[in-house]
Amino acid sequence: MSQQRSQQNRFAFRWGWLWLIPALVVLFAFALRVLNLSAQSIWFDEGWSWYLARLPIGEMAKITSADRSPVLYYALLHMWTDLVGESPFVMRYLSVIADTTTVALVIVLAQALFKRARHFPVSGVLYAVCPFAVWYAQETRMYALVGALCAASSYWLWRWLREPDRRVSLLASAVLMAAAINTHYYAVFLLPSHGLAVVLFTVLQSSQQARGKRLRLFVRNAGSWVVAMMGVAVVLVPWLLFASSGFAYDDGFVFPLNTVDGRLGEWINAFASGGIPRPQPDFWPMALICAAAITCVLCVIRRRWRALAFLLIMTVGSLLAASIAVRIVYPYRSVFHPRYLIYVIPCTVVMLGGVGQVMLGDSRRARPSIIRLFSAIVGLLPMVLLTVLWLPALMAIYRDPTVARDNTRAAMVHVVEALKPGDVVIVTRDNYAVQYYLHTQFAAYANQFIAFPAGLHGVLKTDVDYVAALRQYNPDRVRLFLWQDQVVDPHRLIESTLWANGYELGEISFGQIRLPLFQMVKHPITAVPVQSADVQFADALNLAGFWMRAEGYPGDWFYAVLRWSVIRKINANYKVFIHVLAPDGHTVFQRDKLPLSDLLPMTTWKVGETVSDAYAMVIPANLPVGDYRIYLGIYDPYAQAMRLHTQSSMLLTADDSVMLGTLHIHKR
Repeated sequence: MSQQRSQQNRFAFRWGWLWLIPALVVLFAFALRVLNLSAQSIWFDEGWSWYLARLPIGEMAKITSADRSPVLYYALLHMWTDLVGESPFVMRYLSVIADTTTVALVIVLAQALFKRARHFPVSGVLYAVCPFAVWYAQETRMYALVGALCAASSYWLWRWLREPDRRVSLLASAVLMAAAINTHYYAVFLLPSHGLAVVLFTVLQSSQQARGKRLRLFVRNAGSWVVAMMGVAVVLVPWLLFASSGFAYDDGFVFPLNTVDGRLGEWINAFASGGIPRPQPDFWPMALICAAAITCVLCVIRRRWRALAFLLIMTVGSLLAASIAVRIVYPYRSVFHPRYLIYVIPCTVVMLGGVGQVMLGDSRRARPSIIRLFSAIVGLLPMVLLTVLWLPALMAIYRDPTVARDNTRAAMVHVVEALKPGDVVIVTRDNYAVQYYLHTQFAAYANQFIAFPAGLHGVLKTDVDYVAALRQYNPDRVRLFLWQDQVVDPHRLIESTLWANGYELGEISFGQIRLPLFQMVKHPITAVPVQSADVQFADALNLAGFWMRAEGYPGDWFYAVLRWSVIRKINANYKVFIHVLAPDGHTVFQRDKLPLSDLLPMTTWKVGETVSDAYAMVIPANLPVGDYRIYLGIYDPYAQAMRLHTQSSMLLTADDSVMLGTLHIHKR
């Protein structure tokens, strides 16, 4: 008896310290997430979070009703910033806490599902180094929080499925689910997965009962879950009715069709690459497939198919539900991003790493030692494959400047350092990251910044407001702060106005942020002086007017602005060319492009609509002094470049093109 007790004490001494490993994994995950937390700039979405968090709760709820995310996260951020301040570090710290909690939940969920080797939290290690999770744990957004809430909800659902009499577990799962959906709408796609898991496991449990009790057990369990979800609906439906108009606002742009396989592939790409803008290694699809296949085989061999079924339902079910819903409801809208389904990652990681915990646990008792070693290696193989995929991306987050968020902070420093008293800065859209830095660092310059269009959403379609603002300021120089200007100002109305009233001094870019600087020559500033044209192209389009620069220098910019009027529905995406011809007839430089952009092709233009289309070309540096003719035409790039028939009563036409005028090149 004493010998057996001595052996037990030696075993406890040998393995008891391993209880520290889960705690060390959580601390390691926390260190990764807090490392360089404030190194990167606040970017647009984070600025939007900061802006909402500063509002009273009532006004915040009203504004978020027209947004794609509910109010809960912003309300928590509001209380958090009231306590600790508004620096990038402390605002992002809320996401660090949420995602570190998810690491602990992953460890707990893996232990609950696999019930082996709780000293070896393989799943926790995998989630700790997952670059997708780390990236969004360092962002002032709601994605880390919704991941934690969904992971906790799935954990308590599993507890209830194993012990249906513990209704408190079901209640906890329902409350957490309601909180998750009120944090981000896409959490609702976890509901079908929970429902399917309830049906499957209730059927399995009822099959072990006597025939007379099967239906009663199924009705009791399924009915309990339905009642719990009705409670979620009671909390959620009033808000959804209030906010339904903001789910997918129509901005007039055309996006590619949302296909189910396309959305699934997009999420898998993000999961493998870490969700950061980084080239994919060629071997990653096979590595990911191998890791998943090994996991499934080992789960079946080790008879962990119930855990495998639960995790597959949580992952595949949620991904399919979201992809199918987006395809049906919003086939041509930009309403999907892999980060919206970040809550799928915890269960995916538990599935890929949990079976490794089982194999490691069994290896402790295996005899002989060669079997113990083989079992440990096989169990860790999925973890090794994922680590090979993720470590380069994880290192890139901390070391590679090309994967950084938009560096609004550096752009603002550059703008402010070059700002003179008579300058004005025009920001495309209300860039809330710009507002953040104006509020926290550059408040003295705030009166020199103006935004067009105002508000979070909107497309600039008229030049009236900003021309009036420029007249009021009457600036000597105008700096543009452009971010997503191809979406906010697809007609390039702001830039073309500056082309017509001055010249560009230079431009610098910070990633997607462009900062061109213009010297104003005309005072007061006027709208683009469009000249009437009346040129018809195949009875479909009418060139109602145009403006172009009539003089230039070698190496300088040549600008042209075209005003199209749509006569009838256009069924093809034609290209427009502007050719600059020498006196002998050969082309010295040109520009051929689709008007506007891929998001606003000709096929979307409405009959009677007037479209402003801007062109910028660099005059060759070696172009001789002289006069050059400017010709304009339209052709179908998919029909052997066939030009549309051109006719005009005001301008000279030749070879299905129209001569707009001449460009005189001066000696520099």
